[in-house]
Amino acid sequence: MRLSRKFGGLLAAAMTAAGLTAAAAPADATTPAAYYQMFTLSGAVTPPLCMQGDTGGPNGTFVSQQYCDTTGTNPYQQWLPISIGGDQYKFENVAIGRCLEALNGAVNGGVVDLWPCSSGESNERWQWPTPSGQAPFPNIWPIQTRVSGTTGYCLDVPGARNAGGVPMQTYRCNGTIAQSFFISQFA
Repeated sequence: MRLSRKFGGLLAAAMTAAGLTAAAAPADATTPAAYYQMFTLSGAVTPPLCMQGDTGGPNGTFVSQQYCDTTGTNPYQQWLPISIGGDQYKFENVAIGRCLEALNGAVNGGVVDLWPCSSGESNERWQWPTPSGQAPFPNIWPIQTRVSGTTGYCLDVPGARNAGGVPMQTYRCNGTIAQSFFISQFA
């Protein structure tokens, strides 16, 4: 990833000041239901920006970048990772009860929405790498779609915009800040 040391230090200081902690992915689906907030690094502003499930998009739901509730009490910004083996997960939105989906599959500019978690479609499969080997700043990860086993397309904030209301998309993985997420666990 192309994060400067200065930016990494500022981000760490901001997250510490906000009382946020980083966490590794749970081992499997039997792990207690801790939930996570996914901070978008393109929104490295105060207050920070988070991934949020909302109503009103395609099929009734969509996923956007919104200003974070740093207390962790906004269920629309709470995500439960559900292990489906190895480093692959479904991400269920706590408020809506649906999972993150690459609606158009693995394409540049593809819509990201929420779909019933009971679906067996591969559009809900996401790779969440383990923290080992992630450089230069720990606890910052890309989230890559695994539609039909494909690789190379990531969850993305279009144009790395730092404003609330920006809809999330899939885009060819490129290691930029638009595809970097600081993932914080709440109990």
